[in-house]
Formats: sequence, C-alpha cells, structure tokens
Amino acid sequence: APTPNNPYIDFQAGVTAALRSWSALRTAVEQSWGGTDSPSKAEDLRSNIFSFFDGTSPNPKMSQDELEDNLMGYMEEEFGIVLEDGSEREVADLIWRMYELCARGDATLARSVVKNAMQAEEALKQSNVKSVIQSGDGDDDDMDGDSDVEEGDGMNTIGEGEGEDAGQQQQQQQQQQPMQDAVHGATNSNTAFAYASGTLFGGPPKPQKELPPPRQLGDPEPEKFQPEVDDDGFAVVATKKKGKKR
Repeated sequence: APTPNNPYIDFQAGVTAALRSWSALRTAVEQSWGGTDSPSKAEDLRSNIFSFFDGTSPNPKMSQDELEDNLMGYMEEEFGIVLEDGSEREVADLIWRMYELCARGDATLARSVVKNAMQAEEALKQSNVKSVIQSGDGDDDDMDGDSDVEEGDGMNTIGEGEGEDAGQQQQQQQQQQPMQDAVHGATNSNTAFAYASGTLFGGPPKPQKELPPPRQLGDPEPEKFQPEVDDDGFAVVATKKKGKKR
C-alpha cells in the first residue's frame, strides 16, 4: 500500500489538484449538471483515473489518447458537457507527465501543481468571495473568471477559449507570488497525503439517512396497500359500527 513518503502519493495529490483546477469539471459540479450526486461523479472520475494509474508499474494501464477520450466521454455522459476547448487534452497530458515523473521518483511537477492549486484556492477565498456568492445568479465567475458556458439542446458546451485547463493555469500561476507559509507546505509529503485524501469539491459527504435493506434478486415485491374505492371513485373510510339501542 502507498505510504506518505511514496512519490505515488504526490501523483495522487497532483491529480486531485488538476481536477480541482479543471474549470469544466468544477463548473459542472457547482452547477449540478450531473444532478444532485455531481460531487460523487467527480469522485468516481478521480477513482477511475487512480485505477488505471495505480503506481504498480512505470507504465499506466491506459494510453494518453485513451485517457483523453475517456475524460471527454465521461464529461458528456455524466454531466452533459460537450468539450470544445481541448481542455481534456491538457488535463490528460498533465496527468500523464506527472505519472511518468513520479514513477522515476521525481515528484517536482506534481508538487508544483498542488502548490499552484492551493494558491488559487487561497486567492479565491481572499479576493473572489463575492463572485462565488453571486454564481447562482447566472454570472459564473469561477476561480479564474474564465468560463462562459452556453446551453442548448439539453447539453452544456464549453467552447474554445472559454474553459481554461489545468495545464494553462499552472503556467499562469507559476508567475504569482507565494501566498503564505501554509501554501508552501504543499511540497511536504504529509501535506500531499492529506491533500490527496480530501474530497474534490466541498466538504465531507453528508451522512446518508438510514434506509431499509434493498430487496434481493428473486425476492417477491412487497404488496402495496390498495384502498377500497366506491362507485364514485372515492376511497372508502372505515367507520366504527355503533351498537343498536334496545
């Protein structure tokens, strides 16, 4: 099993940062384009990536082209998004390069991606709180102010130049001044372990309500109560019979 000092943990943290910084995915989750379980769908995407880039071999179980196609297909099938900005290519390339380097013991790129993502998250808290609050009014001012999303025919389209990808964000954020000491802690392996273990978007999942156990295959469906209906179509209400007076 991976340990906090394993470069694969830095890769997992880098993937987490790349997905958090992917404006198309972030917007899809914030706007619930995948329904109420949009955050869970984002988590499933990360888990699927980890299953093919599992750290057991220097060579992942999926080619970069296959990763691109799967990212595009997943976004369309689960969130109804048609990507036309090429961001899936940039995200796939970044994930591939991080894995390739971490497999050789070099976690520099992965740690840089995490640090830049933390800088952007801190900047969002410091200077862009108002735009986040107003995002529900149709003005989608996200982390980078870059996402103008058009809706049509039940699909959400992110066109060329409208969605900034994680690779482009990394280049821009490298020019930013360091935010604070906590941000620099992203280069620490223990911080990477905690970062990779966190949820992609939002806080911890809410506890689920207790539900009755699911019906097993082969079990008969329980009978539902059918009220007695009179000739006029009204439900008959049972009344207590009174005894006759003598």
